[in-house]
Amino acid sequence: MVTIFDNGKEVSKARLADVYYALIPDGVAHNNVFRGKNLGALTDAHIANIQNGTFRDMFIGDYFSINNSNYVIAGINYKKHHGDNADLGNHLLLMPSDWSKTPTETLNPNGSTTHFMNDTDTTAGGFANTKLYKTYLPQIQQKLETDFGAHLMNFRTVVSTHVDDSGAPDQGEWRDAKVGIPNEVMIYGTTLNGNNKNNAWYNTGDENSQLPLMRLNDSERCNNRAGAIWLRDIHSSSEFACASNYGDAYWDGASNTWYGVRAFFLIG
Repeated sequence: MVTIFDNGKEVSKARLADVYYALIPDGVAHNNVFRGKNLGALTDAHIANIQNGTFRDMFIGDYFSINNSNYVIAGINYKKHHGDNADLGNHLLLMPSDWSKTPTETLNPNGSTTHFMNDTDTTAGGFANTKLYKTYLPQIQQKLETDFGAHLMNFRTVVSTHVDDSGAPDQGEWRDAKVGIPNEVMIYGTTLNGNNKNNAWYNTGDENSQLPLMRLNDSERCNNRAGAIWLRDIHSSSEFACASNYGDAYWDGASNTWYGVRAFFLIG
């Protein structure tokens, strides 16, 4: 649809959608608009408009296409001023459009051999002791470093490190990270199946509000029906929470082969 402007001297035309997006103030107001536009490759202009805080022509649901991966904008300045000893600058929080990738594989479940969280049904040692944290997150980071280079940001995040006899996390710490997996709050806006008997801090940390992508597009909460994903919230001594591809919040044994990985990271 086209709108026509006439200032009495000349007539100009513009797409109505472009006029609408141009009227939205620069900055974090873009967190409240879902668009879903392909932004193409990441450019110097994109980076400049992230770093200066305008986020011009970047909205929730827009995505970058880089090295055969689509990375969706899930939040704008989601972790700004977060962390125990660092002050993050302006940034985008991105997620893959469906599954995270390593340099050699796509982390989607096959129902038989994909033990992405753990090889056995245990949460001993917290999320920090899982196969996902120790093996797969570093591999995902390698792929992201290739795709984003120096624009992949370091951030601080809380990681659980121990569970008590009832299966509830009771120890954790701030750690450096360049990639993480979501918790229940980031997906659903609240805690649901995580065992927070000792304090929600161990499962949730500072990522304690819903991602705008999940708030604005309900389909994203079930990974657009691509498949279920692991969340980092510990449910019991043997189970982690997960986000089902059917739209329901669930939990399952840590060795279950039907859950994939959809990680998040920051660029700026």
